Amino acid sequence: MASAVCASPCHAPLIGQQTYKKGYTGVRSYSNVGDLNMKNHIFLLVAVVFLITGWQITRAQGSPDQIPEAVPLLDERGQDIINILLLGSDTFNSNNIGRTDMIVILSINHSAGTVSMLSLPRDLYVYIPDYRVYRINSAYARGVQINHPGGGAGMLSDTIRYNLGIEIDHYARVDFSRFRRIVNDLGGVDISVDCELEDWRLISPELDPNVEENWEIFTLPAGVYRMDGDLALWYARSRRTTSDFDRGRRHMALLRAIYRRIQSLNLIQQVADVYPQLLELVETDLTLDDVLSLIPMASSLDPTRIASYTLRPNVEVRSWLSPEGSSVLAPNREALRARLEQFYTPPTAQQTRSQRVTVEIINATGVREMAQVAADRLAWDGYLPRIIDAQAPYLRQTIIYDLSGQTRGNSLELLRTILRVDSAQVFTQPDPNRTADYRVILGGSYRTCNYNTATAMQPPTDGG
Repeated sequence: MASAVCASPCHAPLIGQQTYKKGYTGVRSYSNVGDLNMKNHIFLLVAVVFLITGWQITRAQGSPDQIPEAVPLLDERGQDIINILLLGSDTFNSNNIGRTDMIVILSINHSAGTVSMLSLPRDLYVYIPDYRVYRINSAYARGVQINHPGGGAGMLSDTIRYNLGIEIDHYARVDFSRFRRIVNDLGGVDISVDCELEDWRLISPELDPNVEENWEIFTLPAGVYRMDGDLALWYARSRRTTSDFDRGRRHMALLRAIYRRIQSLNLIQQVADVYPQLLELVETDLTLDDVLSLIPMASSLDPTRIASYTLRPNVEVRSWLSPEGSSVLAPNREALRARLEQFYTPPTAQQTRSQRVTVEIINATGVREMAQVAADRLAWDGYLPRIIDAQAPYLRQTIIYDLSGQTRGNSLELLRTILRVDSAQVFTQPDPNRTADYRVILGGSYRTCNYNTATAMQPPTDGG
């Protein structure tokens, strides 16, 4: 179960407060002046190397604070595509503009029958039209302040079009309070937590967040949870032990969970009846007719088939210090364009069939929930998992049986990477009567948190 670990009394960190290791005095001594001079020379040499390297990189790509040329629109190849901007505001008061805490582009391809999500980090450093190069999460507020056509959503949509080449058709926006209410009205959402989180959390959501004593350190171990609105909001926002890139992944996991819950309650077919209540919770330009046009696909879409993409550090984006001294994420434009093409291009029908690599899961970890955690993680990466034994006798090592006889291309290597299985623990046992391509026996060595070691959200292929 989730646990709060906090010595009493418990305090949230003060703004500007610094913590030092025990015994550190802030003074470093050297044995002699010669040693000091040598260290200074080494430091200066290293600094010069970094400056030259940084200058060369900036010269090659262009300074991130220079206004770039507008990016050409992505080619839709004649497909019927609708792009909806899903936004979360970092305020509990709907009357406040706030900053945009969540930015997800939901791309619905009616022609191919596919859906993709792309999470944009809030610190992405982009050109806001007729303004300046700045963090993307400030574009919405800028649009409201200058009464931009379409308001904040219009400005953010124009910013995305200019920098990413994606045309936004509609938007939907919620603040913290409304997000919590949506989750609570649904009776909670089910989430598999594969990476333990630890962060400050209000002891009770009714308490004043400005009072230090109302906070405690809260730990959420790996496992499966039915989250209420308060816990879901904490899960979406936490970054003390993680990053904004992982936050983006969790945002999309929550969106999937909400959609899955809506499906299970059969609310999609009742959308015309609940639409007025929906407008009380969600700010959107989607009309009832717009929503009704999405029902045929929404009714039959498997949430695990929603492709999810994030921008990756040191690939599509890189850390950079803005002229104001702020830490931002500067785009690597060629790599970013390639990622966006990948996000925007639906798989062919043949690829869709071949990529549904099936995996049977036998849980021998000794922890029952790990079967579902592993299954959800494999589904996230495009596999079709099925739990056949949730509580088998304990086994120390995880084992993979390749029942396909090495006919499924790179899917085995990706499976090994996700589960962290050495090649010595992979056994090829071709079975023409198999009910799955792979059988996995999860052992006690299974570690759920591995998004730094696997290429998350990339569908496995069969090499064909």
